[in-house]
Amino acid sequence: MALAALHMSGAVKIVALSDVHAMSEKLIAKPGEAIDKQAAADMRMIKQSADILRTTVKEIIKERPQVVLISGDLTKDGERLSHEFVVAQLELLRAQGIKVLVVPGNHDISNAHAKSFQGAKTKSAATITRDDFRQLYARFGHGAGVQRDTSSLSFAAEPVAGLVVIGIDSNRDEENLLKSRGDSVNTYNTAGRIKPATLQWVAARVREARAQGKQVVGMMHHHLIEHFDQEAKLLEKYVVADYKNVRNTLVDAGLRVMLTGHLHITDIARDYIGGDSITEVATSSLVTYPFHYRTITIDDGVMRVDTRQIKAVPSCKNLLAEGRLQVEKAVPALLDGMLNRALAKMDAVASKFSGMMALFGGGSFDLSKMKSGMKQVCHAQFDDLATRAMLALYEGNEGENPDTKHVIEEMEKGMNMVMEASLPAGIAEMVQEPLRESVMPKFHNLLRSILEDRNHCGTPQEVIVNDKTTSFKM
Repeated sequence: MALAALHMSGAVKIVALSDVHAMSEKLIAKPGEAIDKQAAADMRMIKQSADILRTTVKEIIKERPQVVLISGDLTKDGERLSHEFVVAQLELLRAQGIKVLVVPGNHDISNAHAKSFQGAKTKSAATITRDDFRQLYARFGHGAGVQRDTSSLSFAAEPVAGLVVIGIDSNRDEENLLKSRGDSVNTYNTAGRIKPATLQWVAARVREARAQGKQVVGMMHHHLIEHFDQEAKLLEKYVVADYKNVRNTLVDAGLRVMLTGHLHITDIARDYIGGDSITEVATSSLVTYPFHYRTITIDDGVMRVDTRQIKAVPSCKNLLAEGRLQVEKAVPALLDGMLNRALAKMDAVASKFSGMMALFGGGSFDLSKMKSGMKQVCHAQFDDLATRAMLALYEGNEGENPDTKHVIEEMEKGMNMVMEASLPAGIAEMVQEPLRESVMPKFHNLLRSILEDRNHCGTPQEVIVNDKTTSFKM
Protein backbone atom coordinates (compact mmCIF):
# COMPACT_ATOMS: atom_id res chain seq x y z
CA MET A 1 0.00 0.00 0.00
CA ALA A 2 1.62 3.26 -1.10
CA LEU A 3 1.45 5.88 1.64
CA ALA A 4 2.22 9.55 1.65
CA ALA A 5 5.15 10.67 3.75
CA LEU A 6 3.97 10.79 7.35
CA HIS A 7 4.33 14.03 9.25
CA MET A 8 3.20 15.83 12.34
CA SER A 9 3.89 19.30 13.61
CA GLY A 10 6.60 18.33 16.13
CA ALA A 11 6.68 15.70 18.88
CA VAL A 12 3.41 14.80 20.58
CA LYS A 13 3.16 13.65 24.19
CA ILE A 14 0.28 11.39 25.21
CA VAL A 15 -0.81 9.86 28.50
CA ALA A 16 -2.68 6.56 28.17
CA LEU A 17 -4.90 5.16 30.91
CA SER A 18 -7.16 2.15 31.07
CA ASP A 19 -9.63 0.49 33.40
CA VAL A 20 -9.97 3.50 35.66
CA HIS A 21 -12.94 1.84 37.43
CA ALA A 22 -13.69 4.97 39.40
CA MET A 23 -16.49 4.73 41.93
CA SER A 24 -18.14 7.91 43.13
CA GLU A 25 -17.84 8.29 46.87
CA LYS A 26 -21.51 9.30 46.86
CA LEU A 27 -22.35 5.63 46.22
CA ILE A 28 -21.21 4.78 49.76
CA ALA A 29 -24.34 6.22 51.33
CA LYS A 30 -23.43 4.54 54.60
CA PRO A 31 -20.11 2.76 55.27
CA GLY A 32 -20.41 -0.75 56.60
CA GLU A 33 -20.46 -4.45 55.86
CA ALA A 34 -21.65 -4.22 52.24
CA ILE A 35 -18.85 -2.03 50.89
CA ASP A 36 -16.27 -3.77 53.09
CA LYS A 37 -17.28 -7.18 51.74
CA GLN A 38 -17.21 -5.94 48.14
CA ALA A 39 -13.80 -4.31 48.57
CA ALA A 40 -12.30 -7.38 50.26
CA ALA A 41 -13.29 -9.66 47.36
CA ASP A 42 -12.04 -7.33 44.60
CA MET A 43 -8.50 -6.97 43.21
CA ARG A 44 -9.40 -3.37 42.41
CA MET A 45 -8.96 -0.82 45.17
CA ILE A 46 -12.51 0.40 44.81
CA LYS A 47 -12.67 2.32 48.08
CA GLN A 48 -9.64 4.36 46.99
CA SER A 49 -10.59 4.54 43.29
CA ALA A 50 -11.87 8.13 43.34
CA ASP A 51 -8.76 9.25 45.20
CA ILE A 52 -6.53 7.39 42.75
CA LEU A 53 -8.14 9.15 39.79
CA ARG A 54 -7.86 12.56 41.45
CA THR A 55 -4.17 11.92 42.17
CA THR A 56 -3.57 10.72 38.62
CA VAL A 57 -5.20 13.82 37.15
CA LYS A 58 -2.83 15.98 39.22
CA GLU A 59 0.14 13.92 38.00
CA ILE A 60 -1.02 14.25 34.39
CA ILE A 61 -1.25 18.02 34.71
CA LYS A 62 2.38 17.99 35.89
CA GLU A 63 3.33 15.80 32.89
CA ARG A 64 1.82 18.38 30.51
CA PRO A 65 0.81 16.03 27.66
CA GLN A 66 -1.15 17.35 24.71
CA VAL A 67 -3.49 14.36 24.75
CA VAL A 68 -4.92 11.85 27.23
CA LEU A 69 -6.39 8.60 25.89
CA ILE A 70 -8.51 6.28 28.06
CA SER A 71 -9.33 2.84 26.69
CA GLY A 72 -12.49 1.97 28.59
CA ASP A 73 -13.91 0.87 31.92
CA LEU A 74 -14.07 4.42 33.16
CA THR A 75 -16.31 3.42 36.08
CA LYS A 76 -16.63 0.63 38.61
CA ASP A 77 -19.90 -0.70 37.18
CA GLY A 78 -21.42 1.99 35.01
CA GLU A 79 -23.09 3.98 37.78
CA ARG A 80 -24.31 7.38 36.60
CA LEU A 81 -22.81 9.03 39.68
CA SER A 82 -19.43 7.48 38.87
CA HIS A 83 -19.61 8.71 35.27
CA GLU A 84 -20.41 12.21 36.51
CA PHE A 85 -17.38 12.07 38.81
CA VAL A 86 -15.11 10.91 35.96
CA VAL A 87 -16.38 13.67 33.66
CA ALA A 88 -15.67 16.27 36.36
CA GLN A 89 -12.08 15.02 36.64
CA LEU A 90 -11.61 15.03 32.87
CA GLU A 91 -12.87 18.61 32.77
CA LEU A 92 -9.93 19.56 35.00
CA LEU A 93 -7.59 18.28 32.30
CA ARG A 94 -9.52 20.04 29.56
CA ALA A 95 -9.29 23.29 31.52
CA GLN A 96 -5.48 22.94 31.27
CA GLY A 97 -5.68 22.71 27.49
CA ILE A 98 -5.21 18.92 27.46
CA LYS A 99 -7.31 17.05 24.91
CA VAL A 100 -9.01 13.96 26.34
CA LEU A 101 -10.54 11.12 24.29
CA VAL A 102 -12.29 8.08 25.76
CA VAL A 103 -13.99 4.89 24.62
CA PRO A 104 -16.37 2.86 26.80
CA GLY A 105 -15.49 -0.50 28.32
CA ASN A 106 -17.72 -3.44 29.14
CA HIS A 107 -18.39 -2.05 32.66
CA ASP A 108 -19.61 1.37 31.55
CA ILE A 109 -23.03 1.12 29.92
CA SER A 110 -26.25 -0.71 30.84
CA ASN A 111 -24.56 -2.56 33.68
CA ALA A 112 -26.95 -4.32 36.05
CA HIS A 113 -24.19 -4.56 38.67
CA ALA A 114 -24.39 -0.82 39.37
CA LYS A 115 -25.19 -0.37 43.04
CA SER A 116 -24.84 1.84 46.08
CA PHE A 117 -23.80 0.71 49.54
CA GLN A 118 -25.94 1.36 52.59
CA GLY A 119 -24.48 -0.21 55.69
CA ALA A 120 -25.04 -3.95 55.49
CA LYS A 121 -27.19 -3.68 52.38
CA THR A 122 -26.80 -2.70 48.73
CA LYS A 123 -29.25 -0.98 46.45
CA SER A 124 -29.39 -0.78 42.65
CA ALA A 125 -27.89 2.45 41.36
CA ALA A 126 -28.84 4.36 38.24
CA THR A 127 -26.75 3.42 35.22
CA ILE A 128 -26.55 4.97 31.75
CA THR A 129 -27.51 4.18 28.17
CA ARG A 130 -25.42 4.68 25.03
CA ASP A 131 -27.17 7.98 24.35
CA ASP A 132 -26.29 9.06 27.88
CA PHE A 133 -22.65 8.14 27.25
CA ARG A 134 -22.56 10.29 24.12
CA GLN A 135 -23.96 13.26 26.03
CA LEU A 136 -21.75 12.85 29.11
CA TYR A 137 -18.56 12.47 27.04
CA ALA A 138 -19.47 14.88 24.25
CA ARG A 139 -16.29 16.88 24.94
CA PHE A 140 -14.16 13.74 25.02
CA GLY A 141 -14.60 12.24 21.56
CA HIS A 142 -18.34 11.84 21.29
CA GLY A 143 -19.61 15.27 20.30
CA ALA A 144 -18.88 17.90 17.69
CA GLY A 145 -15.58 18.14 15.85
CA VAL A 146 -15.03 14.42 15.29
CA GLN A 147 -16.11 11.85 12.73
CA ARG A 148 -18.54 9.39 14.30
CA ASP A 149 -19.58 5.90 13.24
CA THR A 150 -23.35 5.55 12.94
CA SER A 151 -23.29 1.88 14.01
CA SER A 152 -21.38 2.26 17.28
CA LEU A 153 -19.68 4.65 19.67
CA SER A 154 -16.54 4.63 17.52
CA PHE A 155 -14.99 7.93 16.41
CA ALA A 156 -12.05 9.45 14.57
CA ALA A 157 -10.53 12.62 16.02
CA GLU A 158 -7.48 14.77 15.31
CA PRO A 159 -6.51 16.20 18.71
CA VAL A 160 -3.16 17.42 17.36
CA ALA A 161 -2.48 18.37 13.76
CA GLY A 162 -1.19 15.30 11.94
CA LEU A 163 -2.30 12.78 14.60
CA VAL A 164 -5.56 10.88 14.12
CA VAL A 165 -6.91 8.86 17.05
CA ILE A 166 -9.51 6.26 16.18
CA GLY A 167 -11.56 5.18 19.17
CA ILE A 168 -13.18 1.83 18.51
CA ASP A 169 -16.28 0.62 20.34
CA SER A 170 -15.65 -3.09 20.96
CA ASN A 171 -18.42 -3.67 23.52
CA ARG A 172 -21.61 -5.73 23.55
CA ASP A 173 -23.59 -3.80 26.15
CA GLU A 174 -26.45 -3.42 23.66
CA GLU A 175 -27.18 -7.10 24.40
CA ASN A 176 -27.41 -6.55 28.16
CA LEU A 177 -30.77 -6.98 29.87
CA LEU A 178 -31.74 -5.02 32.98
CA LYS A 179 -34.68 -5.63 35.27
CA SER A 180 -34.60 -1.93 36.14
CA ARG A 181 -35.60 -1.22 32.53
CA GLY A 182 -38.38 -3.78 32.43
CA ASP A 183 -36.49 -6.91 31.35
CA SER A 184 -37.28 -10.21 33.10
CA VAL A 185 -33.62 -10.92 33.96
CA ASN A 186 -30.28 -9.18 34.32
CA THR A 187 -27.54 -10.18 31.87
CA TYR A 188 -24.04 -8.79 31.44
CA ASN A 189 -21.71 -9.21 28.45
CA THR A 190 -17.98 -8.78 28.98
CA ALA A 191 -16.85 -10.20 25.61
CA GLY A 192 -15.79 -7.98 22.74
CA ARG A 193 -16.51 -7.67 19.06
CA ILE A 194 -16.40 -5.04 16.33
CA LYS A 195 -19.50 -4.87 14.17
CA PRO A 196 -18.83 -5.54 10.46
CA ALA A 197 -20.07 -2.08 9.49
CA THR A 198 -17.92 -0.50 12.18
CA LEU A 199 -14.85 -2.44 11.07
CA GLN A 200 -15.25 -1.15 7.52
CA TRP A 201 -15.80 2.38 8.83
CA VAL A 202 -12.64 2.20 10.96
CA ALA A 203 -10.57 0.77 8.09
CA ALA A 204 -11.77 3.60 5.85
CA ARG A 205 -10.75 6.21 8.45
CA VAL A 206 -7.30 4.63 8.80
CA ARG A 207 -6.76 4.65 5.02
CA GLU A 208 -8.01 8.20 4.77
CA ALA A 209 -5.64 9.45 7.48
CA ARG A 210 -2.65 7.56 6.14
CA ALA A 211 -3.28 8.79 2.62
CA GLN A 212 -3.14 12.33 4.02
CA GLY A 213 0.26 11.63 5.57
CA LYS A 214 -1.02 11.54 9.17
CA GLN A 215 -0.03 9.30 12.06
CA VAL A 216 -2.78 6.97 13.31
CA VAL A 217 -3.31 5.52 16.78
CA GLY A 218 -6.12 3.05 17.44
CA MET A 219 -7.76 2.68 20.84
CA MET A 220 -10.30 0.18 22.14
CA HIS A 221 -11.07 -1.78 25.29
CA HIS A 222 -10.62 -5.41 24.22
CA HIS A 223 -7.44 -6.91 22.80
CA LEU A 224 -6.91 -6.99 19.05
CA ILE A 225 -4.03 -9.48 19.22
CA GLU A 226 -3.11 -12.19 21.70
CA HIS A 227 -0.79 -11.13 24.51
CA PHE A 228 0.11 -14.75 25.14
CA ASP A 229 -0.39 -17.86 23.03
CA GLN A 230 -3.94 -19.24 23.10
CA GLU A 231 -5.33 -16.15 24.87
CA ALA A 232 -8.24 -16.14 22.43
CA LYS A 233 -9.04 -19.73 23.43
CA LEU A 234 -8.36 -19.61 27.17
CA LEU A 235 -9.63 -16.07 27.78
CA GLU A 236 -11.94 -15.57 24.84
CA LYS A 237 -13.81 -12.67 26.42
CA TYR A 238 -10.66 -10.55 26.44
CA VAL A 239 -9.91 -10.68 22.69
CA VAL A 240 -12.32 -9.33 20.07
CA ALA A 241 -14.26 -11.97 18.18
CA ASP A 242 -12.69 -13.11 14.90
CA TYR A 243 -9.59 -11.23 15.96
CA LYS A 244 -7.33 -12.53 13.17
CA ASN A 245 -9.57 -11.21 10.39
CA VAL A 246 -10.15 -7.96 12.28
CA ARG A 247 -6.40 -7.56 12.84
CA ASN A 248 -5.60 -8.29 9.19
CA THR A 249 -8.22 -5.81 7.98
CA LEU A 250 -6.83 -3.01 10.14
CA VAL A 251 -3.19 -3.78 9.38
CA ASP A 252 -3.98 -3.86 5.68
CA ALA A 253 -5.60 -0.43 6.06
CA GLY A 254 -2.38 0.89 7.59
CA LEU A 255 -2.91 0.68 11.37
CA ARG A 256 0.34 -0.02 13.23
CA VAL A 257 -0.49 0.61 16.90
CA MET A 258 -3.46 -0.13 19.16
CA LEU A 259 -3.96 0.94 22.78
CA THR A 260 -6.08 -1.43 24.89
CA GLY A 261 -6.83 -2.59 28.43
CA HIS A 262 -9.47 -4.97 29.83
CA LEU A 263 -7.15 -7.73 31.15
CA HIS A 264 -5.54 -5.45 33.76
CA ILE A 265 -1.99 -6.35 32.76
CA THR A 266 0.98 -4.21 31.77
CA ASP A 267 1.91 -5.85 28.50
CA ILE A 268 3.02 -4.94 24.99
CA ALA A 269 2.57 -7.51 22.22
CA ARG A 270 3.39 -7.51 18.52
CA ASP A 271 2.16 -9.48 15.52
CA TYR A 272 3.72 -9.63 12.06
CA ILE A 273 1.46 -10.00 9.04
CA GLY A 274 3.47 -10.37 5.87
CA GLY A 275 5.90 -7.49 5.85
CA ASP A 276 3.83 -5.37 8.22
CA SER A 277 3.46 -5.39 12.00
CA ILE A 278 1.05 -4.12 14.61
CA THR A 279 2.02 -3.35 18.19
CA GLU A 280 -0.61 -3.45 20.92
CA VAL A 281 0.04 -1.52 24.12
CA ALA A 282 -2.17 -2.94 26.88
CA THR A 283 -2.27 -0.79 30.00
CA SER A 284 -3.21 -2.28 33.35
CA SER A 285 -6.01 -1.07 35.58
CA LEU A 286 -5.28 2.29 37.17
CA VAL A 287 -6.88 1.11 40.45
CA THR A 288 -5.21 -2.30 40.65
CA TYR A 289 -1.66 -3.09 41.75
CA PRO A 290 0.83 -1.91 40.48
CA PHE A 291 -1.25 1.17 39.50
CA HIS A 292 0.36 1.81 36.12
CA TYR A 293 -0.34 4.31 33.40
CA ARG A 294 1.62 5.11 30.23
CA THR A 295 3.38 8.11 28.79
CA ILE A 296 3.80 8.00 25.03
CA THR A 297 5.85 10.23 22.78
CA ILE A 298 5.45 10.27 19.00
CA ASP A 299 8.24 11.97 17.13
CA ASP A 300 9.42 11.60 13.53
CA GLY A 301 7.35 8.47 12.95
CA VAL A 302 8.61 6.69 16.11
CA MET A 303 6.47 5.91 19.15
CA ARG A 304 8.16 5.60 22.55
CA VAL A 305 6.21 4.07 25.42
CA ASP A 306 7.16 4.51 29.07
CA THR A 307 5.36 3.41 32.22
CA ARG A 308 4.45 5.50 35.27
CA GLN A 309 3.11 4.40 38.65
CA ILE A 310 0.85 5.86 41.34
CA LYS A 311 2.48 4.92 44.65
CA ALA A 312 0.35 6.71 47.23
CA VAL A 313 -2.87 8.70 47.54
CA PRO A 314 -4.15 10.82 50.45
CA SER A 315 -6.50 8.07 51.65
CA CYS A 316 -3.87 5.32 51.35
CA LYS A 317 -0.22 6.16 51.99
CA ASN A 318 0.83 2.51 51.53
CA LEU A 319 -1.03 2.04 48.25
CA LEU A 320 1.53 -0.31 46.65
CA ALA A 321 1.73 -2.66 49.63
CA GLU A 322 -2.02 -2.73 50.19
CA GLY A 323 -2.73 -3.17 46.48
CA ARG A 324 -0.30 -6.07 46.26
CA LEU A 325 -1.93 -7.72 49.27
CA GLN A 326 -5.32 -7.27 47.62
CA VAL A 327 -4.13 -9.26 44.59
CA GLU A 328 -2.54 -11.93 46.77
CA LYS A 329 -5.78 -12.45 48.70
CA ALA A 330 -7.89 -12.69 45.55
CA VAL A 331 -5.89 -15.24 43.55
CA PRO A 332 -7.00 -18.46 45.33
CA ALA A 333 -10.66 -17.59 44.72
CA LEU A 334 -9.85 -16.78 41.09
CA LEU A 335 -8.10 -20.13 40.72
CA ASP A 336 -11.08 -21.85 42.34
CA GLY A 337 -13.42 -20.33 39.77
CA MET A 338 -11.21 -21.54 36.93
CA LEU A 339 -11.12 -25.02 38.44
CA ASN A 340 -14.90 -25.11 38.82
CA ARG A 341 -15.36 -24.24 35.14
CA ALA A 342 -12.82 -26.88 34.09
CA LEU A 343 -14.24 -29.59 36.36
CA ALA A 344 -17.79 -28.88 35.17
CA LYS A 345 -16.71 -30.17 31.77
CA MET A 346 -15.69 -33.51 33.27
CA ASP A 347 -19.30 -34.70 33.57
CA ALA A 348 -19.36 -35.09 29.79
CA VAL A 349 -16.45 -37.52 29.85
CA ALA A 350 -17.37 -39.46 33.00
CA SER A 351 -18.82 -42.36 31.02
CA LYS A 352 -15.61 -42.63 28.99
CA PHE A 353 -13.57 -42.93 32.18
CA SER A 354 -15.91 -45.65 33.41
CA GLY A 355 -15.39 -47.52 30.16
CA MET A 356 -11.63 -47.21 30.51
CA MET A 357 -11.84 -48.55 34.06
CA ALA A 358 -13.54 -51.67 32.75
CA LEU A 359 -10.51 -52.33 30.56
CA PHE A 360 -8.36 -52.39 33.69
CA GLY A 361 -10.39 -54.87 35.72
CA GLY A 362 -13.47 -52.85 36.45
CA GLY A 363 -13.99 -50.99 39.69
CA SER A 364 -16.12 -48.04 40.63
CA PHE A 365 -15.56 -44.51 39.36
CA ASP A 366 -16.67 -41.75 41.74
CA LEU A 367 -16.58 -38.54 39.73
CA SER A 368 -17.55 -36.30 42.64
CA LYS A 369 -14.73 -37.75 44.76
CA MET A 370 -12.30 -37.31 41.88
CA LYS A 371 -13.31 -33.66 41.46
CA SER A 372 -12.92 -32.97 45.15
CA GLY A 373 -9.52 -34.62 45.22
CA MET A 374 -8.36 -32.72 42.14
CA LYS A 375 -9.40 -29.38 43.63
CA GLN A 376 -7.54 -30.09 46.86
CA VAL A 377 -4.37 -31.05 45.03
CA CYS A 378 -4.64 -28.08 42.65
CA HIS A 379 -4.96 -25.59 45.48
CA ALA A 380 -2.09 -27.22 47.38
CA GLN A 381 0.14 -27.11 44.29
CA PHE A 382 -0.90 -23.85 42.64
CA ASP A 383 -2.26 -21.26 45.09
CA ASP A 384 1.17 -19.84 45.89
CA LEU A 385 2.55 -20.32 42.36
CA ALA A 386 -0.52 -18.70 40.76
CA THR A 387 -0.20 -15.73 43.09
CA ARG A 388 3.45 -15.23 42.21
CA ALA A 389 2.66 -15.58 38.51
CA MET A 390 -0.24 -13.11 38.72
CA LEU A 391 1.91 -10.50 40.43
CA ALA A 392 4.59 -10.93 37.77
CA LEU A 393 2.03 -10.51 35.00
CA TYR A 394 0.59 -7.38 36.57
CA GLU A 395 4.05 -5.87 37.07
CA GLY A 396 5.11 -6.48 33.45
CA ASN A 397 8.38 -7.76 31.98
CA GLU A 398 7.65 -11.03 33.75
CA GLY A 399 10.39 -12.77 31.74
CA GLU A 400 12.98 -10.63 33.55
CA ASN A 401 11.61 -11.61 36.97
CA PRO A 402 14.21 -13.85 38.69
CA ASP A 403 11.37 -15.96 40.11
CA THR A 404 9.91 -16.84 36.71
CA LYS A 405 12.07 -19.88 35.88
CA HIS A 406 11.36 -21.44 39.26
CA VAL A 407 7.61 -20.79 38.94
CA ILE A 408 7.51 -22.49 35.52
CA GLU A 409 9.42 -25.52 36.81
CA GLU A 410 7.19 -25.85 39.87
CA MET A 411 4.00 -25.44 37.82
CA GLU A 412 5.07 -28.27 35.53
CA LYS A 413 5.80 -30.49 38.52
CA GLY A 414 2.48 -29.49 40.02
CA MET A 415 0.58 -30.44 36.88
CA ASN A 416 2.12 -33.91 36.95
CA MET A 417 1.24 -34.30 40.62
CA VAL A 418 -2.36 -33.21 39.99
CA MET A 419 -2.78 -35.84 37.29
CA GLU A 420 -1.15 -38.59 39.33
CA ALA A 421 -3.11 -37.78 42.48
CA SER A 422 -6.49 -37.25 40.82
CA LEU A 423 -6.87 -40.00 38.23
CA PRO A 424 -7.65 -43.61 39.10
CA ALA A 425 -4.48 -45.73 39.06
CA GLY A 426 -5.23 -47.58 35.83
CA ILE A 427 -6.14 -44.42 33.95
CA ALA A 428 -3.14 -42.50 35.31
CA GLU A 429 -0.75 -45.20 34.12
CA MET A 430 -2.35 -45.28 30.69
CA VAL A 431 -2.20 -41.52 30.08
CA GLN A 432 1.23 -40.75 31.57
CA GLU A 433 3.16 -41.41 28.35
CA PRO A 434 0.83 -39.38 26.07
CA LEU A 435 0.95 -36.58 28.64
CA ARG A 436 4.75 -36.53 28.63
CA GLU A 437 5.00 -36.66 24.84
CA SER A 438 2.16 -34.39 23.78
CA VAL A 439 0.41 -32.41 26.50
CA MET A 440 3.34 -31.37 28.69
CA PRO A 441 5.42 -29.81 25.86
CA LYS A 442 2.40 -27.68 24.94
CA PHE A 443 1.87 -26.79 28.59
CA HIS A 444 5.57 -25.85 28.83
CA ASN A 445 5.33 -23.54 25.80
CA LEU A 446 2.13 -21.99 27.17
CA LEU A 447 3.80 -21.24 30.49
CA ARG A 448 6.82 -19.76 28.70
CA SER A 449 4.55 -17.63 26.53
CA ILE A 450 2.72 -16.27 29.58
CA LEU A 451 5.59 -15.96 32.02
CA GLU A 452 8.51 -15.20 29.70
CA ASP A 453 6.57 -12.69 27.60
CA ARG A 454 6.91 -14.68 24.37
CA ASN A 455 4.33 -14.30 21.62
CA HIS A 456 4.23 -17.29 19.23
CA CYS A 457 6.49 -19.19 21.62
CA GLY A 458 8.76 -21.76 20.00
CA THR A 459 7.93 -20.73 16.42
CA PRO A 460 9.87 -18.72 13.81
CA GLN A 461 7.46 -15.84 14.56
CA GLU A 462 8.42 -15.68 18.25
CA VAL A 463 8.76 -12.12 19.50
CA ILE A 464 9.47 -10.52 22.88
CA VAL A 465 8.65 -6.85 23.49
CA ASN A 466 9.62 -4.88 26.60
CA ASP A 467 6.36 -4.26 28.48
CA LYS A 468 7.39 -1.09 30.26
CA THR A 469 9.68 0.85 27.93
CA THR A 470 9.88 0.36 24.19
CA SER A 471 10.21 2.28 20.93
CA PHE A 472 9.03 1.30 17.45
CA LYS A 473 8.30 2.80 14.07
CA MET A 474 4.68 3.55 13.36
